[in-house]
Amino acid sequence: MSAHVVCITSGGGLPIFTRKKGNAETLPFSMIGSLNGVHMFAKAQRLELLNSLMEDHCAVWKEFHDSILLIGISSGCTIQVLNKLLESVFNAMILVVGIDAIKAQRNIERLKRELRLCYPIVDRLLDSLDCGDTTNKHSSDLIMMVETILCTENHLIRIVLESYTECVDSVYSCILIHGKIAVATESWWDLHPDEIKLLSLLATIENTTNSKDIPVFLPHKSPNVAYRFVAVMLIPNVQICCLCGPTPLLEEIEHSAAQCFKSTLELLESALRCHPRNFPHSLDAEFGILGILLISIKYGKYMISRHPTRTSAKPSGNGFHRLDILRTFYYQAVMGALVPDNWENISTSSNKREQSKKADKKEERNVKKSNKMECTVNTETYWCSEYHKCHAIIVDDNVLCVLYNSTIPTYSMRFITPRVLKTLATDKQLCW
Repeated sequence: MSAHVVCITSGGGLPIFTRKKGNAETLPFSMIGSLNGVHMFAKAQRLELLNSLMEDHCAVWKEFHDSILLIGISSGCTIQVLNKLLESVFNAMILVVGIDAIKAQRNIERLKRELRLCYPIVDRLLDSLDCGDTTNKHSSDLIMMVETILCTENHLIRIVLESYTECVDSVYSCILIHGKIAVATESWWDLHPDEIKLLSLLATIENTTNSKDIPVFLPHKSPNVAYRFVAVMLIPNVQICCLCGPTPLLEEIEHSAAQCFKSTLELLESALRCHPRNFPHSLDAEFGILGILLISIKYGKYMISRHPTRTSAKPSGNGFHRLDILRTFYYQAVMGALVPDNWENISTSSNKREQSKKADKKEERNVKKSNKMECTVNTETYWCSEYHKCHAIIVDDNVLCVLYNSTIPTYSMRFITPRVLKTLATDKQLCW
């Protein structure tokens, strides 16, 4: 199982970088030239080359702003996921250098040097692919979504976070526990889901110092003008991140973080105990549940757990395999079937939907009455195999995928899954 991402210039076909996942050999220059050549030939014929399916691989070509061509090749991965990966890779490039530098390409060698800063982020994005790598500790990554952790302390931590945000004169901030968002301000969640994911990855990769102060370009919100991204380590594995202007100075931000959270260190240490279960031990899942994947379509976030019951609270050898099954189930059975393909745009239109909720319901009733056969809405799906079963439901903006033991009766999943969703999504202390 392997995956490659190749970045070349659209005009001259000059290679900028190549990244890979798995044990596959690096793509030779001749193959990169062939992949680019077939795309250029199609473009000359006024055709757009989108993808190609092979026996055990798929390839995707995606051109951005007539300046950059990204090519993705992967085994065991769907074209839909590979397309979203290339979008995230391009967004990671913008995050580091901005859209103007990518479009202009005045000095290719300089651009290549500057884009090296995004290599660790691209490598982490490759972990989002479903390549069957069950030994990878990042095998729970989902494409274009950020991972969260649900702790009973979250509602108290959010109060302190709001005070800190005022001190640094910002509205964008969050708390990361083991790289997963525990709480964040409303403005932070208003960012595009891919921006939130990229910032979370930027905060956690190459943590050689206790603080980071990096200029970033937000691919959707501000691709031309840089923000200032600051991440401060409060205690080991707990970071506070914010987006701010040129002031205050880093030393002042570090001081504000220490002052605001000095009385809540025990609270943060208590929240750390939720890892790697990712939701409180006080909430015990029903017998027979092996894994849980909770997704918010509105905010582009998710929580995943391979230890949902107290009996499996200690890590086991097949723990990562459970995460891989849940991700495969989501990619192949839930994504596109239950979750709309343009789910990332839902958060920007959520307010409009709330305002016209009554009108939409009335229109929906009229459609059902006039044409019942053509109006079908999927709200659940399931898989059954010899060793396990998977069941997913969608309620409002939440999707819950549950991995069950194979001994659980299929009909019982329809009653258990909604109860688990209600428990996790309605607990106000968890700040879901």
